[in-house]
Parts: sequence; structure tokens; C-alpha cells
Amino acid sequence: MDVAPEERQVELAAVARRLFAARCPAQTVRDLEESEEGHSPGLWREMARLGWLGLSHPGSGSGVADLVALYTEMGRALVPGPHLPSAVVSAHALLAAGGRDELVAAMTEGETIVVPALAEESGEYAPDALTVRADPTGTGHRLSGTKLLVPFAHVASWLLVAAQAPEGVTLFLVDPSDCAVERLPNIAGQPLFAVTFDGVEAPAGALVGEPGRGHDLLAPALDRAAVLRSAEIAGAGEALLEITVRYAREREQFGEAIGRFQAVQYLCSDIAIDGHLTALLARQAAWALDQGRPARREVAAAKAYGSRAAQRIVHCAHEVHAGMAFMLESDVQLFTRRAKHWEFGFGTADDHDDDLVTALQDARVTAS
Repeated sequence: MDVAPEERQVELAAVARRLFAARCPAQTVRDLEESEEGHSPGLWREMARLGWLGLSHPGSGSGVADLVALYTEMGRALVPGPHLPSAVVSAHALLAAGGRDELVAAMTEGETIVVPALAEESGEYAPDALTVRADPTGTGHRLSGTKLLVPFAHVASWLLVAAQAPEGVTLFLVDPSDCAVERLPNIAGQPLFAVTFDGVEAPAGALVGEPGRGHDLLAPALDRAAVLRSAEIAGAGEALLEITVRYAREREQFGEAIGRFQAVQYLCSDIAIDGHLTALLARQAAWALDQGRPARREVAAAKAYGSRAAQRIVHCAHEVHAGMAFMLESDVQLFTRRAKHWEFGFGTADDHDDDLVTALQDARVTAS
């Protein structure tokens, strides 16, 4: 198994790095955190023009490994935007359900944003963790309950809502203007919202796929998202390593650069090791997904390690920078705050540890 990036992925990463360096430097990241949209519509249109909103879609000639190359650069530049919720999670769930070709085409062209409304108070995605109800009305369903941490709900044309219907978890497309949408403050500075459905009517045409199949449609899309979140963490590790090594060379103490001290070298080495292993696990999981193989073990290993690496990487960077890294003027704090969001998104390390154990047990049973 060779998980080294292919030539087209190296080229994609190079193009992405140049684009994000020009369109999304650190000051732009700061400005977008304070903006109403929370992302750059101009950059979104440019990504659509480059075909990046349809990467890994059927017929695109690309796979999850190509997305890993892109997301590594997105993590490196801390690019904010609805790519992961819309172009990955929602798009792949809609494609799996079938019958939404026009909507997916509009999403690929950057004209429409569809974001998933999944998490609730528990923060989990398991079917038994969902409490938002979808009660049949004869002409459709009536949705009741609240979704939390819904990304970019304020700029979305549609919400892809997972709700408990009599048949089980079912997906619906809901117009956010029919709901109560409230912005949630968060350490990462991300546009996250609470969305409340107070008897919102979802007509028959709002149903996505068959009733009760919502989890089956979402699970593969969420696996992709977990792998890509790990790729973002790996990219952030690359950037933080460069920032930290540069500071260690420039900052002097006791008459010499602090980078000459072994303790500082160890911290920089730890950033490099965690970033490298996270990238390797993400590429391994992407390879398994692209091969169409059962990939629960690889996905779980990538996100479990990535979630923990995200915190270790920023911790080491703070150790080298000391109090300077906490200042708003420092770029390190941008990564620190985003890393906390990445740590928990699309499953915590503990969640994926449980999945990894289950996958290993299943493999053992199959082998015996």
C-alpha cells in the first residue's frame, strides 16, 4: 500500500497553497472571524471555478485522497468556509440518496450552500442521540426540536436535517428561513448556530432518501469529513512548526537563540512528529475509502489520533512561544482556538477509540 501523494495531488496542493496565501493570509482570517458571513464569498466562487466544490463526486475523476491534499492546505491557512459541511457532508449524503442532481449541481457551481443540522445536546451523531422529531402529518412531516453547532446556517440555502421519524432517522431539506436561527459564541470564532424547529412543516418533497435510512446516508459522508478534519489538523501542524521554528531561531535568551536549547528542539520535534503521523493516518484512511474497502478502522484511527494531536501541537507551540502566543497579535492563538473546534468536530478521540476497538474486534471475528 503506497499512500504517498500522487503527482496530481502534489500539484493540487501547490495551487491551493498559492491561492490561500494570496486570498486568505492571517489578517484575512482575523477579519473574517469578525465578519457577518464568516467566510469569503469571493474565495468560495473561486474554489467553485477551480472545481474544488465537486472534488471526489462521481464522475469527477478524483477521490478522497485529492480532498486530503486540498484540506491539508486549508488547515495550513486556517481557511474558513462551508466546504466541509456543504461540499462534502451534505453533497455526498444527497448523492447517496439520489434524485437531487440539480441541487448538487448548483452546490458544485457555488450557487447554493446546503449545511447539515445534526448535533444536539449530547454532541453525538449516533441515531439514538437524536431527539429532534419528525411527526407525520399526512402530507409530509412536522419537525420539532433544536439542533446545535450548525455551521454557516446563516448563509445556507437549505439545511439537511436528521430527525427521528417513526421509521427511524430520516433526512429532510428545510429552508432556514422557516426556523429560529441563533448565533452561538464559541472559542474558535466559527459561525455556529442553534436552529430551532417549532413545528416546521416539511412537505413530502423535503424528504431526502427513504424514511429511516438517514443514518446509512450520512455515515459514509461523516467518515469522509472525519478524515478531512484530520488532514486540516496535519496542515495546521505544518504551519505551526514553521512559525515555531522561526520564532526559536529569532528569540534570544541567555545570549543565544532559544532554538539551540535541547528542550526547545524536543518541542519542535514533537510538533513535526504529530503532524506527520496525522497526515499519514489521514492518507491511509483516504486510500481505503477510495478503494471502496471497509474503512472504519482507518477512519477511526485517523480522527482519534488527529483529535489528540491537535491539542499536543498547539501546546508545544505555546511552550516555545511562552506568553507571547496568547496575545491576539500572535498567529499561534488563531491555531489554538481553531484546534479546539477541530478536536471535537465529527467525533471526539474517545468516540473514535470506541469505533476502532469495535472494528478490530469485528476483524478478529471475521478472521477466525
